[in-house]
Amino acid sequence: MRELLVKDRLHELEMAYCRGVDRRDAALLHSIFFEDAIEEHGDMYSGSATEFADWVFRDFLPKYELTTHYVLNEWYRIDGDKAEGETHRLSYHRERAADGSATEAIAACRTFNRYECRDGVWKISYRSVVRDWVTQRPVDASLYHGHFGMALSQPNDQDDSYRLLSLFPRGDRL
Repeated sequence: MRELLVKDRLHELEMAYCRGVDRRDAALLHSIFFEDAIEEHGDMYSGSATEFADWVFRDFLPKYELTTHYVLNEWYRIDGDKAEGETHRLSYHRERAADGSATEAIAACRTFNRYECRDGVWKISYRSVVRDWVTQRPVDASLYHGHFGMALSQPNDQDDSYRLLSLFPRGDRL
């Protein structure tokens, strides 16, 4: 039973990463890492996970009007108060040019994670990311109307999730 509960907690950490980045919720993203955790995000960033979270919001996300991250396969192994996991992820990044045109990059990666339980709390202590593939193309704005038309995600506190889901407040922490 303990193993299932730990795996559920590790899954929540991965979901919190996605929500923290995509809803631009710095407090949530910071909450998934231990203070001394390390993040190796390819050529983009390598170092303190706390500083990585700051870098994401300061230097990386401002150039995108929208991001979405999807967790696909997750595989965890637990050994006492330590665990490891491999997570497959798809991500979407939409960037708008000064002329109003937009491009979208869709990418796949895998993360290799080490988790620890300290004082009864599981968090990420180490994460490394490798790229599987990436593609980029112009955004076809016509697809967002008619048959596929619906409210658009918002990368901030104006997202419908904050209005419709009272149990997911902004600044939430795990």
